[in-house]
Amino acid sequence: MSPTRWSLRARINGEDHRVTPKELLFDVVYVFAFIQVTDWMAKDFSWRTTAEGLTVLAILWWVWIAWAWLGNVMRADKGLPLAGFVVSMVAVFGLTITIPGLWEAEAGGLAPLAFTAFYVLIRVLHAAVFFWGVRDDPRIRRQIILSTAAWIPAAGLLVAGALVEPEQRLYWWVGTVALDILATWILSVRGPGWKVHSGEHFAERFDLMVILAIGESVLAVGITAAGIELNPELMAIALLGVLIAIALWWPYFKDVGPTLENALGEADPEHRNDLARDAYTYLHLPLIMGILLVSAGNKGSVLAIESEQPSGDSALLMAGGAALVALTCAWLMRMAGGTARWLVVSAVFFVLAMLWMPLIDPTIATLVTVVVLCAVGWLTPAARHRESVVIAANEEH
Repeated sequence: MSPTRWSLRARINGEDHRVTPKELLFDVVYVFAFIQVTDWMAKDFSWRTTAEGLTVLAILWWVWIAWAWLGNVMRADKGLPLAGFVVSMVAVFGLTITIPGLWEAEAGGLAPLAFTAFYVLIRVLHAAVFFWGVRDDPRIRRQIILSTAAWIPAAGLLVAGALVEPEQRLYWWVGTVALDILATWILSVRGPGWKVHSGEHFAERFDLMVILAIGESVLAVGITAAGIELNPELMAIALLGVLIAIALWWPYFKDVGPTLENALGEADPEHRNDLARDAYTYLHLPLIMGILLVSAGNKGSVLAIESEQPSGDSALLMAGGAALVALTCAWLMRMAGGTARWLVVSAVFFVLAMLWMPLIDPTIATLVTVVVLCAVGWLTPAARHRESVVIAANEEH
């Protein structure tokens, strides 16, 4: 009898599971999503466009998080989960191509309605695939039901936002993000909670997403610079854009990432779930936001060369993004039991730099960002000196 070529059966992962090629392919769509978000925030450097870009990023992040947890529990390249990942990947691309028209479309316009429809499709598909795949695990099935109870009202706000005038849409969609994030966290803490089957897979999945966000910063500068006539100033700012990517990579992948993975590996199963939820699911969102803010600021520096009208707004965005990256990394290090002193110092530096960096030349502002982030990466040790704060907090209850 010939072996079955296709089976709907889900393959539950063990502790040694690693990221599959299908998950890598799924994540590639997010490079395009990051570029779209960065382009929108660099459009006019207003507070509103920045808020709109970060709101869309948060919605896309919550979609990615859902499938990241599913892929940790069951193989993404086998059976029904594979079909779910394929359909979801196409739908995420559909979400992404609507981004340029989201905030200017009239009430009930194609872009916001399509964005909402793709979002609902992805969340329904995820819940169905996950619920079916863990049908023998009552704990996770109950948690899926609770999480569904969190995102359905959030999706309702998303629908409402698509049907109102564009100047009101941001408020509804910020409500979507806030409700989804808050309700999911409360129901996860109060409910049975999720299960991390493989700590290595979980850490690797998030490390790769950070790499993609950093890689997008290189693409954003390169694509923008390619459309401008080459001159020494453009070459300098473009090369500094690559150094910015290295500077963002250094503190995380030398210090923060290894410390987190170490803490996740040493934690007992229940505390591992809490650390994965707090440090990865929640705190990696502001980390990605900070990276894209720096990217948008760097892109703005390149655009200023073309327009010959330098603006301090790009430096403000760059300093704010660097402050958010440094502060989030410090928080992550503290949670994982690592040393965060220099990361805190750099966060304070960049917060203060938001006052004076917009007043200096964009090239100098970029160089300052590179030097400070690299120095922090050099000075911060990756070794842990105490137990995870999350683990200690849970042991008290």
